[in-house]
Amino acid sequence: MGKVRQPQQDRSIKTRAAIMDAAFALFAEKGIHGTNSKEIVKKAGVSIGSFYAYFKNKKTLLLEMLEDYLDRHYTAIWEEVSAAPPAQWGEDEVRSLVRHVFKAYDISPEFHRQTHALRYSDPDINEVYERDRERQVAQLESLIIAFKDVLNIKDARASALIIHNSVENAAHTAKFIGHRIEEERLINALTNMIYEFIKPR
Repeated sequence: MGKVRQPQQDRSIKTRAAIMDAAFALFAEKGIHGTNSKEIVKKAGVSIGSFYAYFKNKKTLLLEMLEDYLDRHYTAIWEEVSAAPPAQWGEDEVRSLVRHVFKAYDISPEFHRQTHALRYSDPDINEVYERDRERQVAQLESLIIAFKDVLNIKDARASALIIHNSVENAAHTAKFIGHRIEEERLINALTNMIYEFIKPR
């Protein structure tokens, strides 16, 4: 098979996007393992040759889709904070950040659920998720460090990891497993827990 190419022209970009959109729809409908490349190109309305011009195989496509999805997920959480860093680290700021995390899981919950389950059996998928975890924790750590003189935190890195894992676990429970408690109550409980943990001196 020839070298996989990156699209440069408008038509190529649209073809590539159509393949990815079709894959998203089919993965949600039939599952990742239940979908093959022929079904993807049929739904996308392109040739199998076009598929292999941009993606080596279905796994390559999946990994690129996951990278793209996690970029959107990350942006949904941090874009507002990056554009306007908080002037303080109070309960309102904590609640806003927690709410952004929960909202980010609404971008494509079925795709997230399926790929997250695969990370435990697929090293390549796990590597993508671990890179995303690292940047999420690093971003949170930098926010904590920015307020280190007023927050009751001794180890910014460990604290960032604990906060990240707590919020991620609660969001996974709410979005993927289901719960008998309203989402807003979970957000409020997480906010209270995190704020008490970092409470300004």
